[in-house]
Amino acid sequence: MNKFTVFACGLSIGLSIAFSTYAAGKYSPAYQVNDSIITNYEIQQRIKMLKSFGTAGDLRGLAVEQLIEDRLRLQAAKKAGITTSEDEVFNGMVEFAARGDFSIEQLNEYFDERDVDQETFRDFVKAGILWRSVIGSQFASKVNVTDEEVDARLDVSSVNFPKTVNIAEIVMPIEERGAVQTRALADRLTQTIKSTEQFSTAAKKFSKSNSSARGGSMGWIPMGNLPDQISGAIAALEPGQMTAPILLGDAIALYQLRSVREAKSASEQVISVTYITVTMPTSKSGKSSQTSEAIKLINSVDTCLDLQAKTSKFGENAVNRQSLPAAQIPPRIGAEIAKLDPNEALYYTAENGAINVIMLCNRAKDLPEGARDQIRNALFGQRIGSFGDGYLQELRGDATIIAK
Repeated sequence: MNKFTVFACGLSIGLSIAFSTYAAGKYSPAYQVNDSIITNYEIQQRIKMLKSFGTAGDLRGLAVEQLIEDRLRLQAAKKAGITTSEDEVFNGMVEFAARGDFSIEQLNEYFDERDVDQETFRDFVKAGILWRSVIGSQFASKVNVTDEEVDARLDVSSVNFPKTVNIAEIVMPIEERGAVQTRALADRLTQTIKSTEQFSTAAKKFSKSNSSARGGSMGWIPMGNLPDQISGAIAALEPGQMTAPILLGDAIALYQLRSVREAKSASEQVISVTYITVTMPTSKSGKSSQTSEAIKLINSVDTCLDLQAKTSKFGENAVNRQSLPAAQIPPRIGAEIAKLDPNEALYYTAENGAINVIMLCNRAKDLPEGARDQIRNALFGQRIGSFGDGYLQELRGDATIIAK
C-alpha cells in the first residue's frame, strides 16, 4: 500500500468518525415515549417551526410537549389500525397553508428560508390527520348536533346591530417586529394614548393599514359588518375610548370609538359575505412595486367579475373567491372587508409579507350553499375535540415518558 493510499484511508476513517460523532449528537435520543424515540433534531426543528408561526414563550418546552403528544397520537392510530395516504397528508398541508393565505409552494419556501425541513411540517400535519381519525372512530357516536343548535349558532353569527360607529384603527403586522415586540408595542400604546389626536399620530407612525394616512380613520361602519371579536370589544366602549389589543391572526390591532349613531336600516342582518382575495405576484423591485401594482389593479376594476377576469393570468392559487357565513370569515379579512361597500377593494399586507388585494362582492341576508353543514361540522368538531383532549390526557397518564 503506498503512502497516498494510506493517507486516503486514514482521511476517510477520520471523516467517518467525525460525521458519526456529529450525527450522534444531532440525532441523539432526547425523550422516549413508550417505544418511540424523540430526537434532539426533532426538537430543534419543532422550535424553528414554532418560531416561523410567530409563537412566543418557552419554545423548547412547547416543542417537547407537542412532540410527546404527537407520538401518543401516532401510537393510538397504530393501535386502532388507522392509516392515512400521502394524498391525504398533502391535502392537509395545502389546507393548513391556505389558513395563512399561503399556497403550499409559498409555505414551503417560507419554511426553507427559516431552516424548517418539509418533513417536519409533513409529520406535524400527518399526526393531526391521524388523530382526527382516531377520535372520530372513538367518539363520533357520542356526539349529536341538533338543528336547533345550528339555528342558535346562526342567530349568534347574524346578530342585529342597530348602530353604526365611527372608529379608527391601528393595525400592526406581527411579521414586522415579531409576536413579543408587537404585543409589547400594542400594550404601550394602550397605556399611553389618551386622546383622538394621540391615536391618530400613533396610527400614522405604526399602523400598516391603508387607513394610516388618515390617522387610522375607518369612517362610519355598521356594527354588523365587523367581525364578532371587534364589534364585541367596541360595543363595550364609550366614545373616545379604545380597545385592548386584538389578535387578528397575522396582526395585532387597536380600535378607538369616536362616535355612535343609529343605523339607517336597523333591520339589516349580515348573514353571509362573498369576497375575492388576490395575492399580487412577487416583483424584483420589492414590496413597493407590489403595492403600486395593487393600486393600479384596484383602479382598473369596477366589479368582482372584472377583478377575476383581470387576475386570471396570476393562476388559480393567487385568486380566491369565498362565500362564507359572516362568523366564519378570518378576523383579519373581516376587519378589512368591514371598510368596504360592494365592489369596493383595498390592499393589505398578509402574514407572509405579500401584498393582497381584497374586494367585497356582496353582503347577503341569505346563507351561502352548504353554510348550515359548515356550522354543523364546526360544532361537531368542537365537541369531538373535547372528547379527544380527555382521551389524550388518559394516554399520557398511562404512558412511559423518559428524558434521555
